[in-house]
Amino acid sequence: MPGDNEWNEDLFGCCNDCGSCWYGFCCTPCLFGSNAHKISGRNCFLMCCAYGLLTECYLCCIPHYMERQNLRQKYNLKENPECGDLLTTIFCGPCALCQEAREIKGREGPAQAAFKRGGGPPVVSQPM
Repeated sequence: MPGDNEWNEDLFGCCNDCGSCWYGFCCTPCLFGSNAHKISGRNCFLMCCAYGLLTECYLCCIPHYMERQNLRQKYNLKENPECGDLLTTIFCGPCALCQEAREIKGREGPAQAAFKRGGGPPVVSQPM
């Protein structure tokens, strides 16, 4: 099922958000785990480990492709007409992860922490 919405972020727009770009550069599996948690509620640590292990045998594109499909379905996004999701995750995986992180951040906004008086744990909430 093709999506109706355009991506807000370009595949090679890493300079638009240097924080996510740097995160993806320093620990690509961690960015994948974080994205997977935000997209479909999967365990961040397990997804990070799976991505890292699959990277060793050049198969990390498989879970990345599936999560990219989930992201497109969640936001009803169109597939990239030039090369599609599969080729994007195979040949431009780190750039695609950064694009996905920026897309999620732009659509859902960053999490905000509110600290309670008395030293209690922070309360994390998402903007409406």
